[in-house]
Amino acid sequence: MKNKFFYGVGIATFMLASCGGAEEAAEDLHENIEDVVEEVIVETKSYSVDTAASIVNWTTMDGEEKGHWGTVKVLEGSFSTEGDVITEASLKMNMNTVMSTDENGGENLTGHLMAPDFFDVNQYASSEFTFDRHEEGKIYGTLNAAGAEFPVEAEATLTEGTVEVAEFIIDMSTLPFYVAEREKEPNQEKWHDPNVTISATIVGK
Repeated sequence: MKNKFFYGVGIATFMLASCGGAEEAAEDLHENIEDVVEEVIVETKSYSVDTAASIVNWTTMDGEEKGHWGTVKVLEGSFSTEGDVITEASLKMNMNTVMSTDENGGENLTGHLMAPDFFDVNQYASSEFTFDRHEEGKIYGTLNAAGAEFPVEAEATLTEGTVEVAEFIIDMSTLPFYVAEREKEPNQEKWHDPNVTISATIVGK
């Protein structure tokens, strides 16, 4: 009987220990799952564009060695974000503020850019960027300027409400100035480069 008694106690002790171990294991597993499956909260924010702090930059080449560059001021805009992703955006630029800031251009080039044979600011007082998507660090959309549409694909970085748009190139050869030049000038070496490099700093508030 004594042997049976000690045998029974041993089994009971083993079962209790096993149950206790299972409970501890379950608690550890639950804690590990909580560590792994954390609730991800993506913060959504909406901004209006600070037009005084935002700027669009442009650069173009006149021949192989001489370039021109300048700025365009932002008229209005807004954008929304989820985490570090831009979910929607709109931007309008005031084409009456387009200007050349390089030593080769100056006021003469600024006047030319505003003229009817180029941006024709009297007819097209603003240019507008229409947002499509922001994925894998790039922003996609369409730029409408001087009655023409240009596809946009550019690296874009979002930091604390500021969007830095890296340089991207648009081909403006469909604008009247370039079309007329190609019709009048048979020597292609004298043609102006229609590729314009654009970048921007867009500040939200």
